[in-house]
Amino acid sequence: MSAGVIGALAGAGACLAASPYLARLTLSVPDRGEPRWWRGRPASGPRLACSALTATALGVLAGAAAGWSALLPAFVVLAMTTAPLVVIDYEHHRLPDRLVRTAAAGGAVLLTLAALVRHDWHSLLRSGESAAAVFAVLLLLAFASPRSFGFGDVKLGAVLGLYLGWFGWAFVYYGIFAGFLLGALVSLALLATRRASLKTAIAFGPMLVLGALVVLALPSTASLGVAS
Repeated sequence: MSAGVIGALAGAGACLAASPYLARLTLSVPDRGEPRWWRGRPASGPRLACSALTATALGVLAGAAAGWSALLPAFVVLAMTTAPLVVIDYEHHRLPDRLVRTAAAGGAVLLTLAALVRHDWHSLLRSGESAAAVFAVLLLLAFASPRSFGFGDVKLGAVLGLYLGWFGWAFVYYGIFAGFLLGALVSLALLATRRASLKTAIAFGPMLVLGALVVLALPSTASLGVAS
């Protein structure tokens, strides 16, 4: 069994086990008046099922990207923190700082530990540079089109840039581009089926997360010349 498959199974198992708690966070995190948001709120059966499916799918992709390596804890944390963000953004069109900051802090700490274990400080430095670069580019887009691209998307993009940058600058480009491509395809599909209009707001956070993780998880990316 390959390291990628083992990582995918480990990521899926960890995220599935955490999904009841993640479902609770989808209710407490969006409430700005909830001071103890980390405790969550009781979730219904359908919400539990939705959170389990979302978290497991992201766990598979994140685990496959990391493989059975020192990177796995960081990628599992990424899947666990973005799973409730995906649900929240779909429901409220918001990406609360409470979870985005948690994802950023967890990624920074655990990728630093991975760099320590692997003696790979070059990749860690590139991760930080990538996060800053993605933040800057997306911030310009947010200023240019504030109605279609929010500041929450900018900060989430920076977190994803942190992870994408570990593997190389080409991953940063293709990972973020994949999110925009998915967003465009979903928008066109909704327009074609008349489920949305040109003025309908589309949750972009899920597209960014899925695009980045798919690019990282696909074993074919190295053969396409993405690795650096």
